[in-house]
Amino acid sequence: MSKQVAKNRIRSGSSVIVRPKGGFQVGGSVKFGTVVIRGAKPSAEVVVRNVELSTSALERVFKRLAKPGVTIRQKKDVPQYAVAEGELSVFIRRLNGRTERGRLVKGEFRVIND
Repeated sequence: MSKQVAKNRIRSGSSVIVRPKGGFQVGGSVKFGTVVIRGAKPSAEVVVRNVELSTSALERVFKRLAKPGVTIRQKKDVPQYAVAEGELSVFIRRLNGRTERGRLVKGEFRVIND
């Protein structure tokens, strides 16, 4: 099986050059390691529009990331535990609509009455 290269590609050693129709326009190049990408520079309007779009996207992401914590949905017969504020050895257990304070003793939750 012979290797065929498209008409607009030139094989040069270990690189492949893709030439657009009409050849390269005056522009710039960007280098990523050993890969060089050449092309026409975008117009100022395109750059401004892309900056606006990326800023808007970043603001939306920031709103989500800035909110601390996660939301865990309650399931029937599955307890949720949290540490009591200011009391490191006391846990809060939420189970089937009930909220109880307690401690873990030998891996088992024991309700405490304060």
